Amino acid sequence: MIKAIFLDLDGTLLTTDKRINPSARAALARCRDRGVQVFFATARSPRLDQTLGWSAEDFALFSGGVYSNGACVDLGGERSFAFIDPAAVRACVEEVARFPGVHLSLHTPGDGYAFNFPPDPCMEKGWGLAQARILPICEETIRQTAKVLVFFDHLTDAVDPLPPELVGAIRARCETLARVYLTDAGRTVQLSSLDAGKLRTIERIRMLLGIEADEVAVFGDDINDLEMIAHYRHSVAMGNAVPEVRTAAGYITGSNDGDGVAHALLNLLPMA
Repeated sequence: MIKAIFLDLDGTLLTTDKRINPSARAALARCRDRGVQVFFATARSPRLDQTLGWSAEDFALFSGGVYSNGACVDLGGERSFAFIDPAAVRACVEEVARFPGVHLSLHTPGDGYAFNFPPDPCMEKGWGLAQARILPICEETIRQTAKVLVFFDHLTDAVDPLPPELVGAIRARCETLARVYLTDAGRTVQLSSLDAGKLRTIERIRMLLGIEADEVAVFGDDINDLEMIAHYRHSVAMGNAVPEVRTAAGYITGSNDGDGVAHALLNLLPMA
């Protein structure tokens, strides 16, 4: 039987308009009430209250969370971070500087963001910038970077994929120093520490909980979910998942805009 559930957010638990589907909310509440521990495992940085407008009721669905592709863990209100090798951050900053119009952000603990462009007021809500600290890109910030994002426009409104030459250069210089993910149909590059990764972090939590791998269920849709989807027997790919994730998953459910999460919890997985 499943004793712990880990769900990606964007494209998985969240609908396109960034809400938790009522059917998923009800199914997760039922799991929680039956003693199943529920966690989110997202690429998003902490502060979902600012970026998604989550209330105490939303957070109460979860026993904790995995942020920034595993670079930040929240358990029992205690947060820990894994920082990217500064050489990888510097290399990414240098490569992005060669491509006018490409944007970069560095995410640090304590609500800090550093950008290579002046943040636009339209980013205030989606990025939660109203209560964030805007930092310079400097050596101190580089040494405390938990996640790097590379993108066009303001990220959420990006349409074009990143230049292949840039993606290739970042991979060539950074893949031995950091985890490099090309996500969102090629529109975003994400970097996190080699000590991070959703799978590695979920395994740490699993061992702390004292449960077996076959008692874990994971849900995802994009390339940064592939490692955890391929590892666990009870892995669920959303109907909207990229082909690699769908191929690796133990189960395929409906889309994030439908009742995909609820359907898997109620009909596919061995729940108590």
